[in-house]
Amino acid sequence: MPKASRLHRQPLWWASRYHFIPEQKSIIRNILNALMAFKAMKNGRPFSQNLLWFFMTVVIGGMITIGILTNITLRSIEKNLPNTLLSELNDLSFVLEDLAVVVAAADQARTQPSTKHLNLLKTKVDAVYKEIIGLRESYVFDNMVKASAFHAVVAPAIADLQIWLSDGVSGYGPETKQTLTIAWIRIQEAYHKSRGLIRESRISAQKILENQRSRLDRFLLNVNLLFVLAIIITFSMVCLLVRQYLLQRRESIAQTELRNQRDLLDSLFENVMLGVTVWNQEGELLLSNRGFSDITGYSREEIKTLKDWFPKAYPDPEYRDMVLADWRMSTGQKSVIREFKVTCKNGEVKDIEFRGTFLPDGRALATMSDISDRKQTERMIQESQEIKARSRKMESLGLLAGGVAHDLNNLLSGIVSYPELLLLDLPEDSNLRKPIQTIQESGQRAAAIVLDLLTVARGVATTKEPTNLNDLIIDYLKSPEYEKLKQFHESIKIETNLDNNVFNINGSQVHIRKVVMNLVSNAAEAIEKNGKITISTQNRYIDKPFRGFDDFHEGEYVVLSVSDDGSGISKEDLERIFEPFYTKKKMGRSGTGLGLAVVWNVVQDHKGFIDLKSGANSTTFDLFFPATREAISDKKLHKPIEDYKGNGEVILVVDDIESQREIAMKILERLGYSAISVSSGEEAIEYLKKHEVDLLLLDMIMDPGINGRETYERILENNPNQKAIIASGFAETNDVKKAQQLGAGKYIRKPFTLENLGIVVKEELGK
Repeated sequence: MPKASRLHRQPLWWASRYHFIPEQKSIIRNILNALMAFKAMKNGRPFSQNLLWFFMTVVIGGMITIGILTNITLRSIEKNLPNTLLSELNDLSFVLEDLAVVVAAADQARTQPSTKHLNLLKTKVDAVYKEIIGLRESYVFDNMVKASAFHAVVAPAIADLQIWLSDGVSGYGPETKQTLTIAWIRIQEAYHKSRGLIRESRISAQKILENQRSRLDRFLLNVNLLFVLAIIITFSMVCLLVRQYLLQRRESIAQTELRNQRDLLDSLFENVMLGVTVWNQEGELLLSNRGFSDITGYSREEIKTLKDWFPKAYPDPEYRDMVLADWRMSTGQKSVIREFKVTCKNGEVKDIEFRGTFLPDGRALATMSDISDRKQTERMIQESQEIKARSRKMESLGLLAGGVAHDLNNLLSGIVSYPELLLLDLPEDSNLRKPIQTIQESGQRAAAIVLDLLTVARGVATTKEPTNLNDLIIDYLKSPEYEKLKQFHESIKIETNLDNNVFNINGSQVHIRKVVMNLVSNAAEAIEKNGKITISTQNRYIDKPFRGFDDFHEGEYVVLSVSDDGSGISKEDLERIFEPFYTKKKMGRSGTGLGLAVVWNVVQDHKGFIDLKSGANSTTFDLFFPATREAISDKKLHKPIEDYKGNGEVILVVDDIESQREIAMKILERLGYSAISVSSGEEAIEYLKKHEVDLLLLDMIMDPGINGRETYERILENNPNQKAIIASGFAETNDVKKAQQLGAGKYIRKPFTLENLGIVVKEELGK
């Protein structure tokens, strides 16, 4: 807060300096003015006469100064305005000329395509872009020559050209004739519009100059008239001094009116909604209104001095010393605004905003307002914004992880799929069986990490079905992963508190089980020596939003809680704990850094939310999943190969990657199908015009060329009953869903295994 000038030095004992809020200043000012006027009337006439003479001198001096400065300013404006307009018009004209060069370069690049012409066009576009930036910084807000409209026409066109010349348009490359033609049309249109704007600007500039000169002449005349008027007012004030004796006759009436005004202001002072107090230099409370008692609960009889106020309002000695020190630091300032937590008479602690100022006679006026509700709202808004910011960051990192996972899945297909085919052909006593199994297990572990990346990307293709959290927890506690965790953390005790009547949830068993495993592993890492981890479930009905979660649906939830008594999570780590690859654990021992990122994204994908509580010696993760009343269906987890073998049906494999086509064909041939492959959607369309197949195995993402969805649309034009299944190493995108709406069957995620591909193909052929 800037320091105000000091009228006189205030004693150091005064700890609380307040300043009235704006809506109360006028009331207090009226009170003081009325009191001062009343005092002056009692003391006699000299004060009024001196005030009039002083005011007359100030008016005369001010009007002379204003007249001189105004004349100087107007003449300066009259000289400088034409130069300013001319400079701005010249700058716009230079940009227009360079824009014409860009139009010519675009036309040349379009009619004579070459790398040289394309690079020349890019150079000209970049040059105009720099000039537009300079134009925006200089004239966009000074819109006398329509620089803002000119910028609005040219800047988007130049930005479009920069994007198109770099990335192309609608799938066409930047060097293609289609892109260059669109760029030429776009910049030519902007050139014609901007040329028209400059013509209008020149006409407008001329009008501005003419109008400005007319206004300056009129304004100068008005200033001179005002100067004459000031002389007349001064003469009138002298007349008022002569007629001063007339005021004596009205003194009694003025006193009566003053008393009435003072009574009115006293009523306003007492009934204002804020707490208002008046203190003298000795720290004694002179006045307090009803608002002070309503906020604090204390009456004027209970708070007579500052020595009574501070111990009651701030019972904690340390906090009281901090408050006193804060006030003492502001000694010498004219006004102060402070916020403190005040303990009221009933024991309630409120957030109070203090504002105050000193009166000329040394008294202090203070107000206090209860801002507890506002503070609570601000905290809720801040928490909500932090959660939204973390969510946006998670989505950005997820997109990166998803792109990496897509490429890894294609690379892992050979490591996962080929060993399975080789093992089927090897005898049980072969020396190669164990090394191949090791390769297969390594590939599966790598695929599991890729699955985590896909989960982080929030794009993994999963099938959600009714399942029970208790069953998944018990299944994890019997798993090899859990046994390995217990061996590594022998001193940690793991307990369960599962509600036997817990509702089912609609979710992915694989991912929910991974969530349980990651939370337990994270809890174990937080415990340094001996400790306990508790896994519990319960049903909850949520009818109002949790802290920081405004976007939620009222209803029944199943809560999975994992708590530990290890060291808590710091505030800094809480803000980043769900980010991918962020970890404080030991390298080489604690995984990939994706554990809690997987937890976050799985919960988000299941329309749930997380409530994390952490203290110095404990941490609890509460995961809320929407409950379902659907029953769990009975189905086998594995099927024998005979159940999904084929009978020579013809299957066309469409994939842009050769290794993926070979893997899919070998698996299909092993399953008894006749497999044919093509490398693009265009080839598949041409092939099906001459041949018939029983089923398409269609990759969704193919580059270059059309994708799986567009391929299937075109195939259906000639083969309306063609069956197909969709495959990809990335995500179940909108294109996948559109293809399924057109009639495609199930979606299968890469890398393929004999079982998952065989089952999906068999089911689709059986429809």
